[in-house]
Amino acid sequence: MLKGFNHGLRKFWSDLTSGDLLILAFSIVLAVTAISGVSFLGDRLKSSIKQQASVVLAADLSFRSASDLGAQYLELAATQSLGVAETVSFLSMVIANEDNLLSSIKATTPSYPLRGKLVITDFNGQVIEHAGSPKRGYLWVEPKLVEQLGLEQNNEMAIGKATFIVEGILQDFPDRNVGFLAFSPTVIANINDLDVMGVIQTGSRVVYRNLFSGSENNIDEFLENIEPVPAEIRVQKIDGIGDQLGRTLDRSTRFFNLAGLFTIIIAAISSMIAARRYADRHLLNTSLMKVFGASKNFIVASQVTQLILMILIATSVGLFFGYLLQSILIGVLKDLLDAELPSASFKPIGIAFLTSFCLVFGAASPYLKLLGEAEPIRILRNDFQFKLKNNLAIYAVALFTLVVFLLLLFEDIFLVSSIMGAMIILASVLYVIGSLMVYLLSFFQSSSGIGWKLGLKNIVHRRSESVLQIVVFGLSLMFLMVLAETRTGLIDSWKETLSEDTPNYFFFNIQDYELPEIKAYLDQELDSATVFTPLIRGRLLSVQPKEGGLMKSGEMIDRESNLTWYDAIPDNNQVVEGSWWTDDAGSQMEVSIDSGIAASMGLSIGDQLNFAAGGTNFTAIVSNFREVTWESFAPNFFFVLSPELGRDLPQSFITSVKIPTDNNQVSKGFVERFPTVTSVDLNAALQQVRSIIGSASLAVQYIFILALIAGILTLIASVFSSADQRKKESAILHTLGAKRSKIFQSAAAEFLVLGLLSGFTAVFAATLFSGFLSTQVFDLNYKPNIFVLGLGFTVGVLSISIAGTLAIRKTIYTSPVVTLRNS
Repeated sequence: MLKGFNHGLRKFWSDLTSGDLLILAFSIVLAVTAISGVSFLGDRLKSSIKQQASVVLAADLSFRSASDLGAQYLELAATQSLGVAETVSFLSMVIANEDNLLSSIKATTPSYPLRGKLVITDFNGQVIEHAGSPKRGYLWVEPKLVEQLGLEQNNEMAIGKATFIVEGILQDFPDRNVGFLAFSPTVIANINDLDVMGVIQTGSRVVYRNLFSGSENNIDEFLENIEPVPAEIRVQKIDGIGDQLGRTLDRSTRFFNLAGLFTIIIAAISSMIAARRYADRHLLNTSLMKVFGASKNFIVASQVTQLILMILIATSVGLFFGYLLQSILIGVLKDLLDAELPSASFKPIGIAFLTSFCLVFGAASPYLKLLGEAEPIRILRNDFQFKLKNNLAIYAVALFTLVVFLLLLFEDIFLVSSIMGAMIILASVLYVIGSLMVYLLSFFQSSSGIGWKLGLKNIVHRRSESVLQIVVFGLSLMFLMVLAETRTGLIDSWKETLSEDTPNYFFFNIQDYELPEIKAYLDQELDSATVFTPLIRGRLLSVQPKEGGLMKSGEMIDRESNLTWYDAIPDNNQVVEGSWWTDDAGSQMEVSIDSGIAASMGLSIGDQLNFAAGGTNFTAIVSNFREVTWESFAPNFFFVLSPELGRDLPQSFITSVKIPTDNNQVSKGFVERFPTVTSVDLNAALQQVRSIIGSASLAVQYIFILALIAGILTLIASVFSSADQRKKESAILHTLGAKRSKIFQSAAAEFLVLGLLSGFTAVFAATLFSGFLSTQVFDLNYKPNIFVLGLGFTVGVLSISIAGTLAIRKTIYTSPVVTLRNS
């Protein structure tokens, strides 16, 4: 066996440059580049998300509630050696220099933050050493407040009934607010100054948070020791926050995984084609070595040595390009990440080598067995064809290995099983369609010349090979069309959430007596009809299923909620279960619920919800579930009441409008005319989201290129797989008197027809496959993209016909004497 290894080493470079092993190596490089690029990116993102999660919380664990949490949890945690801190957050107007601005007030204890950094500077930019909260009577403010209120060092600022000294500028801090609080600049105060402010009253909208830090085991032990946490307290750990951060990248990374999976499958197809030709070309040499006494172990060792060397080289090259790819992706995704990512672990390297091994094993192991069992009698019989039908079990094992590998790699049973199952079904359908098309060609009579007739007859004559090429070309084109359609659908769906008419201002705290004047002002200034939405502050008290009894419904119970009521359902809402109320059903006390919340609470149509709002308790029957487009920047709500139920409850109004960015007078004039109305400028948030969309769009286009290259490589491998046979046929035809121009014309006709047949089957399969992926994997509405399918068909047909013709051009113009002599 050692001699076999040495022989494999000596023959490696000559076999690598012969073409077949080189195509196999290129297939491995592409697969490793795709999967290692995605793996490096995913590995660094997971590490980053875990690191950022604790910073987002400013702790390892957080208790959050709309009512005072008391000191019990903090005292218990301190006895268990956990770090503790406390914050209280609310909105309030701050007044300075005879101007005012709605701000988010965060009162903290000196131990804040437990995780992350709190950076405070003076007005000269010098960093101030501090505890986690300012001294009593002092404030730290964000730069936006300094700019808009014209603040200077030690200016006075009033909050509620108290006046404070502005000590420093808040440059950076963790646990930034979400929701409406996020659009207001932050002021940090000492938690002991809350009472003198006098702004927190009964019914005030306040967020109380207890923060805890410690080892993972200590945190888990603390949670186990406390009594069941009341439903109104929201418990947040870093793993849950990590999931929320990861959701921003979910569709992009899912597309990356899909493109990586398609690239591996396409690379596996080209690997199998290259491996078969590699084995075909070595069968003669193997039989000769058997004649001269070579053992089966010698032959297998020689082949295995070459494959191992090829795996090492191809994987190393693929890892280099994969790391380069993830660097490019991170560069274009910087707006989504908004942080320095940690270095990648060694896990992607292991995944890369596992990818190479599984691909080579799946593609080459059947032929290694057949080469090892090659008999010397083949020399006398001149029999150098594999009888693959007798070795189906080997292929079954190889296919099983590939499927298991993909399941382990992507850790997504639904995605992999769906893709593989659909691929097997589509391959079978393509085989049937291809066989039928080739059969029908046998009845086709061409009057366009001998070249076309000969080309069509070649397709019919090589029936099995022609059908196989139709399947291979069709699958490769299908994968590329599906990726192109999915990429286009994703980008369009992202862009649709931010159209040119997307609102960029929110106005709320509008009272009913102000409505006519405010509506008249906005309608006149914006030249459009402004829609106002009722806003009701309420609390969900309990849920009674229609079967009877009470239901525990998690965090939504006894928690402050925004309610509204509608006559007609808004455009950015869609009923997915149940029915919307009608005009003649106005006496019904009904409620419509966001489908996601309904699912998390385990609600059903007909359940009874008990609410409290404005000092009134009332009951509503669940009549429908809605799917809400939360990205629309329009007012959206979890709970929508029927008009009969909602119109008489205490309420204010909210509206979202589009104000041209070059017309600041509208927003400025509105604030001056209606000072009691709160305005929120969304332009910065919109710009950030548009930047994220642009980055994600660019990233999915980069990853799409890999699958495109893999498809081109499969085309080349498939064309070269029949080069030897075509060379012999060309030599025979030329010997019989056929002109090279006619032989070339027949080859061009053959590949053009193969391209057309493959293109038609690919469009048919891509339409089915894209519809499945869009609706089931990406939650998108699917409509066939005629432009993408038409372009894919045209480019595919031209690529197959041109590449195939050029690839065999050399075989046509090779001297027939040389070809026949070598044969």
